[in-house]
Amino acid sequence: MVLTDPRFSSDLHPSSSQPAIDGLHLSYEAGTGHIHLILLDSLQPGQPISAHVPLDAVGLDRIDALSRLWRKLHGHKVPPDTRMTAQQRRRLKNMLRAVDGRMNHADYREIAEVIFGVERVAAEPWKTSALRDAVLDLVKDGFAMINGGYRKLLRHRRRN
Repeated sequence: MVLTDPRFSSDLHPSSSQPAIDGLHLSYEAGTGHIHLILLDSLQPGQPISAHVPLDAVGLDRIDALSRLWRKLHGHKVPPDTRMTAQQRRRLKNMLRAVDGRMNHADYREIAEVIFGVERVAAEPWKTSALRDAVLDLVKDGFAMINGGYRKLLRHRRRN
């Protein structure tokens, strides 16, 4: 099913669709992530669509996502996702690499050599190295991410 509306500048082709009791669940690739839509059985082509946004603790994040969807549907430039900085993305990638190494029985020094390079690790004594501490933190934080911490990635950090 293609989401087509003459008011929108482009058609969206779903990457997956799944019928359910409440309607048809569609997932669309949006350049910087996926958009999940539920088309109610009563929706007809060309009808205006609406969004139901719960005004809960993550309501502002939902509104931001809705704004990104509206921009995509109307052919406007979709702003970059601001939930994580480039530095946070690099650290997350290194956390996953470190955890993968530990789960495959690599020791901390081997993990450091892969992430930071053999020469850099060899440049100072391992037992007192800042790189050793960094790898220990990457592994600890990576396991925390696996144990449910990944949910924090979906939300913006906001002050109370």
